[in-house]
Amino acid sequence: LYIRETLEKYGMPATCLILEITEEAVVQDMDQAIEILNELRAMGCSTSMDDFGTGYSSLAHLQKLPVDELKIDRAFVTSLPDDPQNTAIVRSIIELAHNLNLEVVAEGVETTAALRWLREEGCERAQGFYLSRPMEAEHFDRWLNNWERLANEEEEGQNHADSLILRPRLIT
Repeated sequence: LYIRETLEKYGMPATCLILEITEEAVVQDMDQAIEILNELRAMGCSTSMDDFGTGYSSLAHLQKLPVDELKIDRAFVTSLPDDPQNTAIVRSIIELAHNLNLEVVAEGVETTAALRWLREEGCERAQGFYLSRPMEAEHFDRWLNNWERLANEEEEGQNHADSLILRPRLIT
C-alpha cells in the first residue's frame, strides 16, 4: 500500500493515522474496499466513516465495513439541541454506533448547547467552530496546551458529567 510506504518514509507509526472514508467511495467495489480497510486495520490505522447519515448511508454497508468510528454529518448537528427530528436522528446514530462498538464524532458543533447535548448523549468526539477554527500548524501547540489546561481545571473542580471539555484525540 502507498500508505504503508509513506508512513515508513516519514517514520510515522500507523497508529497515528485515521483515514476518513465515505460510503460513496467504497460502494463501487465493496469487496476490494473491505480488503483494503482490513489491510489498513492490520497495519494499525484507524478508519472513520465520514458524513454518516447522508448520501449512501446503508446499514448493510456499515455492518460489512471494518471501521472504527462514525462521523455524524453536520447537517444533523448544527441545529442541536433545538430540532426534535435531528435530536432523534443523532441520538439513534450514537446508540447504533455504540451497539456496534464504534466511537462517534459529531461534525459541525458550533454552540455550547450542542456540545453539552452531545456529551450528555455519549458522543465521544466533536469537531466544529465552537471548538476551534482552522489554524496554522505553528499555532496548534499553544491551542492544545490551553485546551488541556482547561480540561484539567474542569476535572479538578467539577463532576465529569457536567464537563464541556472533550479531550482531543491525541495520537502519540
